[in-house]
Amino acid sequence: MNLNDKVDQAAFIRARNRRDKTLEAPQLLFPSVQVNIRAGELPKAESNGMQYLKIPLNFL
Repeated sequence: MNLNDKVDQAAFIRARNRRDKTLEAPQLLFPSVQVNIRAGELPKAESNGMQYLKIPLNFL
């Protein structure tokens, strides 16, 4: 449903909530959150000199 002058706010919210329930979490959700929290900076290197983005294994 596109937002236009014939769709009120409540109808748009209902349609989006209905649609969003069918979607899976985005594939790059956790890496993007980790970088966004740091304002675009990648994590500091660990003791082995490597930088890592970490994801939970038991999510979803």
